[in-house]
Parts: sequence; C-alpha cells; structure tokens
Amino acid sequence: MSKATKIISFIGLTIAMFMGTLDSTIVNIALSQIMTHFNASLTDTSWVATTYTLALAVFMITGSKIADRYGRKKIMLLGLALFGGFSAACMLATSLPELIAFRFFQGLGGAIITPIVLPMGIEIFGKAYMSKIASVVGAVTALAAAGGPPIGGVIIKYASWRWVFGINVPLTIVAFLIIAMGVRESYDESLAGRIDLPGTILLTLGLGGLTFGLLEGRQYGWQSGIILGTLVGGVLAIGLFIFIESKVKHPLLELDLFREKTLTASSLVYFLTGFALVSPTLILNYFLQDVLNDTALHAALIIVPVSLTIMVAMPLGTKLFDQVGAVPVTLIGLLGMAASLLLLSFITTTTPKAVIITFLVINGVGFGFSSVSLVASVKHLPKNKSGIGSGIVNAARQIGTCLGIAILVTVLDNNVNTAKQHIHQDAIQIVDRQQLSPKVNKVAHQQLNSLFSTTGSAKLTTKNKQTNLRRALKQAAKSQVDLPQPQKGTDLYQVYQAQKKLALATDNLKAGNQQLALTLTKLENQNTTISKLSVASQKINLVNQKISQGQKKLLVGLKQLAQKEALTTALRKIKHTKNQQISQAFSHTYLVGTVIVLILSPIALLTDRKSLKS
Repeated sequence: MSKATKIISFIGLTIAMFMGTLDSTIVNIALSQIMTHFNASLTDTSWVATTYTLALAVFMITGSKIADRYGRKKIMLLGLALFGGFSAACMLATSLPELIAFRFFQGLGGAIITPIVLPMGIEIFGKAYMSKIASVVGAVTALAAAGGPPIGGVIIKYASWRWVFGINVPLTIVAFLIIAMGVRESYDESLAGRIDLPGTILLTLGLGGLTFGLLEGRQYGWQSGIILGTLVGGVLAIGLFIFIESKVKHPLLELDLFREKTLTASSLVYFLTGFALVSPTLILNYFLQDVLNDTALHAALIIVPVSLTIMVAMPLGTKLFDQVGAVPVTLIGLLGMAASLLLLSFITTTTPKAVIITFLVINGVGFGFSSVSLVASVKHLPKNKSGIGSGIVNAARQIGTCLGIAILVTVLDNNVNTAKQHIHQDAIQIVDRQQLSPKVNKVAHQQLNSLFSTTGSAKLTTKNKQTNLRRALKQAAKSQVDLPQPQKGTDLYQVYQAQKKLALATDNLKAGNQQLALTLTKLENQNTTISKLSVASQKINLVNQKISQGQKKLLVGLKQLAQKEALTTALRKIKHTKNQQISQAFSHTYLVGTVIVLILSPIALLTDRKSLKS
C-alpha cells in the first residue's frame, strides 16, 4: 500500500470518527426547533439526543469486539451503512417517535464505527506510528465532541434542523467508498470460538440500565421506581457480567486487560474528559441562550474556541507525551479543565464575552491534553487488542458524559429552582416596599406568582411571561383610583407638595370668589356698577374652576409619574436580584464540576508505566 493510499484511507476513517462523535452533541442545539416543528414537549424531544448517547455508551464495547472477531473493515462498512442510512431517515422523519427510533439505529451505527477507527489506523500504518495515529484520532474525537454546538448553530442559522442529520449523508458516502476501496481487512488473531452471548446480553443490560438511569433520572425523578430499578438492575447486571466473564473460555471482554493499569487509568481520565466537557458545551450554552438570551448561533460562536483550541492542544499534548510520558500531560490536562471550570464559576451576566472566551480556551487546552489518555490507553496493549481497548476507553468517555449530564444538569436544575424561589420572595418584598396603588400592587403579585410558577431547566422565566408582566403593570398603572402620594424625600414629592399647596390656595381663592359673587348677585339690582362687578366675579370664578381642575389633573399626573418611577425602580431591583441569584446558581454548578475533576485528577499518575518505575 502506497503512502498516498494510506493517507487517503486514514482520512476516510477520520471522517467516520468525526461524524460518529459529532452527532452526540450537534443535535442539542436543534432540540428547540425540533420541539416546535413536531409540537412536542421538551421531555419527549430530549429523547432525540438521549437515545443516540444511550446507543453509543451501550454498544461500543460489543461493536469493537464483534469487529475484532469478524473483521474490522466489514463491520466498519456495516456501521457506516447504518449510520448514513438512518441519518437520511432522521432527516426525512415525519413524526417525533419516528425520529427517536431512527436516532437509536443511527447511534448503533456510531457505536460501531467510532471505536474501531483506531485499530484500523494502526493496521494501516503499523504500531510504530500508534502514538501519532492515536493523537489524530483523539484530536478528531475531541474536536467533534466540542464542535457539535457551534456547527449545529451555523446549520440552524442558515438551514433547517433536518440538515443537522442530512449533513452526514454525503460524508458517509465519501467515507464508505474510501474505506471500501483503500483499507485492508484486519482481525484480532487471538480470538476464537463464538461470541459470548450471555456476556453480550448482560453488558448491554448493565450499560443500558446505568446509562438510561443517569440520563433520565432528572426527568423521572431520582427516587422514582423506574430510575432506581434501572440503576440497581444495571449495577447487578454489570456485577453478574464480571462474574461470568471470569469463568467463560471465550469472554466478550477479557478482564485481564484491566490488569494493565495504564488502560484502566487512561479510561478513567477519558471518562473525566467526557464529564468535564458537559460544562462548556451544555451548561454554558444554557447560560448564554436562556439567561443572556443570545441566539443559538451567537452562543455557538462563543463556544467554538474550545474546538479550535483542541485542534492545537491535542497534537501538542501528543508531542509532549512522546517526550515526557503520559502522566504530566494528562495531569496538566485534568488540572487545566478543573481550573477552567473554577474560572467559569466567576461568570456573571455582566462578564465580557472576551473573558468567557479566555476561560474556554483554557478548557480547550485542558481537554486536548487530557485526551492524550486515548493514546496512553492502548500504548502498552498488544496490537491485536487495540480494538477492544479503543472500545473500552471510548465507552468510558460516553459514560462520563452521561454522568456529567446527570450530575451537573441536576445540580443546575436544583440551583435554578432555589434561585427562583429566592428571586420570587425578594421580588414580592421589593414590590411591597414601593408606594403603589392597591390595584397595581395586586397585579404585580399576580404576575410575579405566574412568572415564577414553573420549575426545572436553566430557563429562569419565559420571554412571554416577562412581556405579560410589563403589559399588565402598564395597564394597571393607568388607573387613577387610590393613587399613592410620591415617596417622601424625592423631587417629585417636593413638587407634589408645592402643587398641593398651590391647589389649596386656588381652592380657597375660588371659595372666596364664590362668596363674593353671591354677595354681588344680591346687590346687583341696586347698582349698575355692582352688576358689572358681579359679572366679572362670575367670569373669574369660571377661570378659577378651570385652574382648579387643571391642578387636580396635575396632582394625579404627578402621582402616576411617581408610581411609574416606583415600578421602574422595582423592576430594576428585581432584575439585579435575578441576575445575581441566577449567576450564583450556575457558579455553584461549575464548582461541583471543579471539585469532582480535581478530586479524581490523581488518576492521571497511573497512565504510564515509566512514571510508576521511576
């Protein structure tokens, strides 16, 4: 095989890897449009993303094992056919249940193609180039995982949500043709006998139960019977799987592989990268779109530096890996991700976007360095075991992402709900401290109760409810009944008091003039001059009456203006409280992620044998 053929063949493999990983995150940005198109609930629509991740996490190890046994090229082409065919089906889906079903089979294709790219690449170039091959595969994987939201954002901006799936079709055809014509078949020569069917079933049930429980625990409730049942059932199935695998002659997963500590430790590090990636690609995306009200495209462009940084950091990390080993590189990577999560916890609604991007660049560097664990995971494995090793480490990252969603999104939901309660209570107190008419006060209470009536998700309130609140308050403020006086100490209060005194003087003058007019009327028949004075007095009385009416309207206007200022002040204070509370909710979520990554980062010390010997 010529060098050019090898390179072209490897490009076909990396296209397959990129698509399979990309689809685990790209669809998140399109869920809102899919929900609107099918007029479905968010809970039902979220299955479009969940079912793909579920299939990836459950079938990666099984897919890589079947490929090792029956031929990686044949299984890769089967996986591409499944992935591309069901990508087209997703694009053409006419109902949400159809789309969810198609996504599961698309995920099955992704689970097949993703883990066997690495062993097929090693087969093309030889184990001497394993480090470079794993570096490229890791960089493509990391880039695809982090690039999903920005790429999806661009597609949503300029095309339909259907092209989030449709973009895979031409790429799949290209990859299929390249691999079919340019790649040779390869196997794990040490395998013999039939596929371990009991082990396959137990592993599928175990990973399926755990992954489903982690992904859906937030929706069903962590104490619900279905979630507790799937989690407990998953753990029992995994335990039984381990027991059976230790007894059967030809196991699905050779447990002896985990005696290679570099594989175990690297898989755990890769697990942490999947966990930590949830913060910039999902949690921060919530903040940008649902709190700052950025468009999907704008949010995607802010997140894209993570992907761009990974493109540089992963190759750099691999070069350092070749020189100093895996331990310092993966450790720096995990510490870098922990540092970036800590920095993200300081973000508020007024933080400049340039600062946020800087924090994301740090996250990208950490992610790129820690992704070197993919290289370290197969470094000390026999060449024929690189396929199952790749399946293990890639499955670990997917499960890490599932756990990240389960923990961080649940923490965020709880924090946001707590924040909403505090904001609601503070808002009521702020309104009650303002001098408002009983009607405006009542309307404000009703609208605030409606505004904060929903729970869950990072959405604090909906734009429609905020618009309704302002419209209702504006309408109620038009009423002139029981208007309060301007608040003491304000300029309007002084103007109001002065005008009130002037109105009182006018009323006194009006009363005196009326008394004079009455007296003159009695005397006007006796004297022509007095008659003229009586007419003049009546005219003056009419003028005074108009002045008095004008002054009363002015007093009402001053009260309404004061009430408007009070409402403006109240809404400004409520907004400040909201921004402060919601920023804290996200901050605490990032801190949870920081602590978890930081506590588990010493695992990186076991990712290389050389460090252990020294």
